[in-house]
Amino acid sequence: MRRRLVVSAAAFFVGTSLHAQRVQPELRVEVLGPKPYLMAPGLGAVIPIGYYVRAGAAVGYLPTDIRLSNRWHADLITRLTLDPFREQRWGLSVGGGLSYHRRRMSLAVIADLEGPEMRGWLPAFQVGLSGGFRAGLILRRAVPGRR
Repeated sequence: MRRRLVVSAAAFFVGTSLHAQRVQPELRVEVLGPKPYLMAPGLGAVIPIGYYVRAGAAVGYLPTDIRLSNRWHADLITRLTLDPFREQRWGLSVGGGLSYHRRRMSLAVIADLEGPEMRGWLPAFQVGLSGGFRAGLILRRAVPGRR
């Protein structure tokens, strides 16, 4: 009985929060350091936490270096967006979180510049540090009225 109650409550709260907030899928291509710099294509998802904060998770695969036994890269990043409702053509956001790369967990600090909507997608350029330099091009699915 307790299990049913917990599952029902979780389904209710998850259902209402997902209905209120839309998940924003993204496609990514990142260059990760330190040397040798590696290119990592990947996928991610962003969800808003309030008006100004975005939380995101992303994974990438490093196909270019056969010497690595673990080719996966992962990020958990929270960003503060300075233009949450797309009132300006370009929107800046800054943030940080955790990054897993080359069998190490690192703190990540990023700056993100998101452009105008193009055919249902929002292009973004991201630079930062997480155990080394990182830069990326990101295409996020546009959500009407917000970044």
